[in-house]
Amino acid sequence: MIKVLIVDDQKTVQALLNDYLEGEPGIEIIGFAENGQDALEMVKVHRPDIVLMDIEMPVLDGLSATRIIAEQFVQSNVLILSVHDEDSYLNASLQVGAKGYLLKTTPARELINAIYSARKGYFQLGPGLLEKYLYKISQLQLKSQEIEELKTIINQQSSLLKQFQFKKTKSNSRNEATNNDKLQDNILALEQKIYYLNHYLDDLKKRVSFIQNLSLLLIFAVAGLILIMYIMYIT
Repeated sequence: MIKVLIVDDQKTVQALLNDYLEGEPGIEIIGFAENGQDALEMVKVHRPDIVLMDIEMPVLDGLSATRIIAEQFVQSNVLILSVHDEDSYLNASLQVGAKGYLLKTTPARELINAIYSARKGYFQLGPGLLEKYLYKISQLQLKSQEIEELKTIINQQSSLLKQFQFKKTKSNSRNEATNNDKLQDNILALEQKIYYLNHYLDDLKKRVSFIQNLSLLLIFAVAGLILIMYIMYIT
């Protein structure tokens, strides 16, 4: 029997999840919590196998509570249930140790399958999110190529900047005021361009790194889904 704790500050969501799970013979709901602090107290007492965790709650938010559970109660796996499908929320959930991320619109059967799979240690990603991030992974090679091209452009611009700075130094020694002004304008323009290119490069690297890390988790997510489907088929 898989013991499940439901953590959400909305009674309607608690009732919906209860309806989803209460008829499932392999799952036992051991309680409800309305914030992260109450969730920690209940995890300490009941030691659930799975915690269905909302993100935005009073007193202690879901991400903070998940980090503590992941560090102190390793037998309890947290599945984030959220209304947000943005990369930032998924990334933050992974960083604090969540074992899965599903949307609150996830159908009952999909949620139940995710619970069974997460209990076995497989990372879970909601059906809509899975397709979204599989597409992102397919674009990974293009982004990697873009990074290399951007590095080349930055190197070229940096080389040109050094040439202008050298010319300005020579102009200073000759007292060529007009040339100095033009060179200074070119230098400032190039410095600004290089700054923005580097900023964009850093952002691109972070996105690629996120997708690379996610791709490994997706392998386990897909493997878990296949395992659950196989178990359901043979039983």
